[in-house]
Amino acid sequence: MNERYAKLSGRLAGIDGLVAFAMVLGAALYGNSGRLPPGGVHQFLQIRVTLANAIFAVLFMAGWTFFFRAFSRPEPSHIARRIIGIVKACAAMTGVLGFYLYVTHTKGPVVRISLIFFAASVIYKISRLLFRTWISARDPQLVIILGSGRRAIKAWREIRTQYHSTVRLLGFVDDRPIGEMAPDVAARYLGTIDDLSYLLLRNVVDEIVIAMPMKSCYDKAQQAVDIAEKVGVHVAFMQDMYTTTLKQSPHRDQELFSDFVPFHEHYVTRQAVKRVFDVVGSLIGLILFAPLLLLVALAIKLTSKGPVLFVQERYGFRRRLFHMYKFRSMVKNAPELMAQLEQQNEAAGPIFKIRRDPRITPLGRFLRASSLDELPQLLNVLLGHMSLVGPRPMSVRDVSLFGEAALMRRFTVKPGITGLWQVSGRSSLGFDQWIKLDFNYIDDWSLGLDFWILARTVKAVVKRTGAV
Repeated sequence: MNERYAKLSGRLAGIDGLVAFAMVLGAALYGNSGRLPPGGVHQFLQIRVTLANAIFAVLFMAGWTFFFRAFSRPEPSHIARRIIGIVKACAAMTGVLGFYLYVTHTKGPVVRISLIFFAASVIYKISRLLFRTWISARDPQLVIILGSGRRAIKAWREIRTQYHSTVRLLGFVDDRPIGEMAPDVAARYLGTIDDLSYLLLRNVVDEIVIAMPMKSCYDKAQQAVDIAEKVGVHVAFMQDMYTTTLKQSPHRDQELFSDFVPFHEHYVTRQAVKRVFDVVGSLIGLILFAPLLLLVALAIKLTSKGPVLFVQERYGFRRRLFHMYKFRSMVKNAPELMAQLEQQNEAAGPIFKIRRDPRITPLGRFLRASSLDELPQLLNVLLGHMSLVGPRPMSVRDVSLFGEAALMRRFTVKPGITGLWQVSGRSSLGFDQWIKLDFNYIDDWSLGLDFWILARTVKAVVKRTGAV
């Protein structure tokens, strides 16, 4: 486990320890519910905040982390074994709590308090385990194994036996002749390392597991790392005695499946802050613009036939599809008419733009020019599909026309309602400039940059800069 991931685990353990001690206080409060002093809960807590209790709190939280690490099971798929480990750790911590209450001659129902804590801690940890397992099973990590020999078979076996509910193998990539591979590996053979860029372009891949001897296959492994770096795909390595340090960016994890922990560092330290900002901002926006949303919806309904909202599948974070919402600005059958207008496309690259698109309704032109058609995407932000700021979500049609695997790096962050493209010229910019701005945002992201883009967005909307 690398140093950065260890720091993250320590922070999460500290938070978990605080929750555990909060359960101790809750158990003590509930266990003494019939013996509360006249001052109520506040008076009860004041009585028990002593130096001894403060020291015990620190030691208790440290013990909580120690026991759960000691009794934890490394097999994520073996839920029953992990639950047994949870029960053992909770029983040990309950013993620690009961012993402390006994030696300090605590007045009150010691056994009752201990049993309440045991039940609460078991329910909390099992619920947390089941929730994380459920989340992982709904969106499994998609993996390609680089290699086809003994190490590759070992990695595949580990996926099948320990990670089958959270990881799905897409196949194997290797330069060896297919006739030299085991039948099960050959049946899942995807291509050579030279085919890797194309495979990453046409398939959703979260991680490449390098499972080949480093001593004899260093160049091949480095080639795969370089390709993955350009696309934004994570790389993991099978550890063995021949492992050699590869040239890679500092954030790459070198432990097999270390990125499959749901609360990884990038999410906790950067995206968690951004997510809080998105939730608060989208809620405020939906409340403030509620009358305007209703007015626009009514105007659409009265001026043209069809639904108020235009719902379309778009690619989001990690190239997962989601339904994006916009106010309908075109005629009802606009998607069907698009095929007839392909030859009139004025945009270079895979995107589709016509300055005088005949499918746009008169009201739709106003909605697009004022960017009011984008307001329903505040709901996408609230649901977690999008962010307030980020690269624009792209349609299935546009992404299917991508010609370079490196373009997929734009999906390493959540798409946004607004971004550098919107405040830098929008539809007046070509596709290459658009992508360059997206990559600049990904490389230079900060909350300060998000605030700057939001401020520039207001200016661009008022001036109707670059809207079509």
